[in-house]
Amino acid sequence: MPKPSTDQIHVLVVAPEGAVGSASETSKMDQLVEKVDKMYEQTVLGKRKYVHSEVTSTQGKQLLNDLDIRVEFVRTVPFAAGEGSSVDPCEWKRVIIENGEEVVLTEEQQRKRYRQYVERNIGAVLKEKQLCVTGVERGSNILTVKVPSREIELAGRTDLLILSDLVEMRPTEVQYLPGVKMLIEVKRDVKPRNDLQALSELIALDLLVDDPVMALLTDLKGEWLFFWVAEKVNNSARIHKAAINKPGEAFEVIRALLVQPPTDDTDATGIELPCFQSPVKRLKLRKALPPIGEGGESSGIRESIERYYDIASCLGPDLDMARAVARQVTRSIPTLSYFS
Repeated sequence: MPKPSTDQIHVLVVAPEGAVGSASETSKMDQLVEKVDKMYEQTVLGKRKYVHSEVTSTQGKQLLNDLDIRVEFVRTVPFAAGEGSSVDPCEWKRVIIENGEEVVLTEEQQRKRYRQYVERNIGAVLKEKQLCVTGVERGSNILTVKVPSREIELAGRTDLLILSDLVEMRPTEVQYLPGVKMLIEVKRDVKPRNDLQALSELIALDLLVDDPVMALLTDLKGEWLFFWVAEKVNNSARIHKAAINKPGEAFEVIRALLVQPPTDDTDATGIELPCFQSPVKRLKLRKALPPIGEGGESSGIRESIERYYDIASCLGPDLDMARAVARQVTRSIPTLSYFS
């Protein structure tokens, strides 16, 4: 009679997905929590750095959303016939290269030339107010600042600054922005996306100095776009934008702005400027930004995640709630909001 076999038989059973129960759910929960943590670090805890010249449309909108800033376009009124001075637009220099092709030099290559153009048209006011127009050297990240109480850093420079003529005697003093009145970002061809670069530069300059300032985005021909921090409405900062189409009118605005004495930004009456239908109100951005926790998407996200962790620590993981929090974080990221 044969002896019983001592060989072992192994049976492999493949269970349908989800049939295992708690282990599978735990794995899903771990993966989801990890994703929520990563999104939270990026959107709430992670530092964001914006380089002015590289700000994309998505980044620019995210910056404005993070700081709860709204941009409002305001009305301007052109001069009546015969009023104001006539100024020719700045012509961009062209050169002929070896193959006979004509090319226009870049903004950087013509910086000295267009600086002189601006200086020539406001020279009398510059002398009267002891100001000058200075070009900002490439690599001089003079408009670099960390936004107070927020993990946001703005970095880079602009093209021209109108500030105290002390920098002509001591050029290195430009780093301290003495008596700065406005910045000028020059583009040979102004496009809508350039607004976001000018806004980023304005925010940085406003945070760096004590007095209200203005930003100008221009092609020095038919596009003269002025930006300034104007007011606070319902806990949201308002930056106003105005457009002028003629160089002569734009320089009238610049001259009128430069002769204004330092103003108390709590003055509700504003200042009178040519071509502007209403008095121009100006406010320092620090006074307009909502305190942390009072505005913006990050506050709501932080509260939701903290509430989730509080509940999970007492009652254990909740997959549905984790999914809801993940969706909220995803919606706060512009590039992902379309899919949420």
